[in-house]
Amino acid sequence: MKEPPIPSKPVKTEIALESQLGILTGQIVTSLSQKKKSKIAVIEFSNLRGQVTEFGRYLAEELITRLYLTNKFEVIERQLLNKVLKEHQLNMSGLIDASSAKELGRILGVDAIASGSVTDLDNSVKVNARLISTETGKIFSVASVTISKDNTVRRLMGETITAKTNKKMEPGAPASPQAHSLNMIVKQNDFTFELKSCEIKDRTVTCSLIITNNTEDDRELVIWFYKTKIYDQSGNEYMVCKVKLANSSSRPNPSCKWGGSSRIAKLLIPGVPTPATLVFEKVSSEAERISLLNLNLGSMGDVKFRNIPLAR
Repeated sequence: MKEPPIPSKPVKTEIALESQLGILTGQIVTSLSQKKKSKIAVIEFSNLRGQVTEFGRYLAEELITRLYLTNKFEVIERQLLNKVLKEHQLNMSGLIDASSAKELGRILGVDAIASGSVTDLDNSVKVNARLISTETGKIFSVASVTISKDNTVRRLMGETITAKTNKKMEPGAPASPQAHSLNMIVKQNDFTFELKSCEIKDRTVTCSLIITNNTEDDRELVIWFYKTKIYDQSGNEYMVCKVKLANSSSRPNPSCKWGGSSRIAKLLIPGVPTPATLVFEKVSSEAERISLLNLNLGSMGDVKFRNIPLAR
């Protein structure tokens, strides 16, 4: 008897791009693991007209990276995939038919293909992902998230905006600079820590990370606040003032002073990229670079990132 597709729980809350990508990846990881799929190809996502935008390419790149970082799957590199598609005259993006899926499985030896579509909902973007078996050519699971349109998403969607009004501009008008994407990675204690960005605005530095548990067991991650700090290019030291780990957050008293036992703890599920945010306040207006970001994990030691440019 044929097994029904594994349902995914719809996500209604529109939250930040990084968090929603983590949720989408988690849904995909669960479905692939349940179906015992180990070698994956990720196809660029298309819009409803079958066109691939930079956002569709970005989704494919992010899923490739995040699936690889779980250490659970063999993921085909996108350049190799595109080369094979061109050589065999296979045109795949978004929706693909059963015969093309089977053919790609035969050529690359993959047992699953991740593809999908992007729907523009004006103030948000709906991403629908489909997991296709290369053995049958049929969908065996789906995943879905809704992503709010911040400036980064709008640029990736091909919309040019002004920094002040957040409104669309006419084609050819100068655009505000895009936030710097870091993608700095540290692997420690069977966790992967990926620093995505550090931005400064009104003397507040916000650093965004993705943390992945690479083991096969649920593990608690603890971030200790007192020794979680940044140092700017002049050696000035700033202690973290707010920490968010998935949907849990903590903040000290108004003077930004933590007690000696201040910490935040979260159970990390294997293979599920978990977003984290660190906020540092009253940073020097002359800060241009973080010389050191020190993330203290208590008995697990310190995770260190160095020479981080600050986006403005």
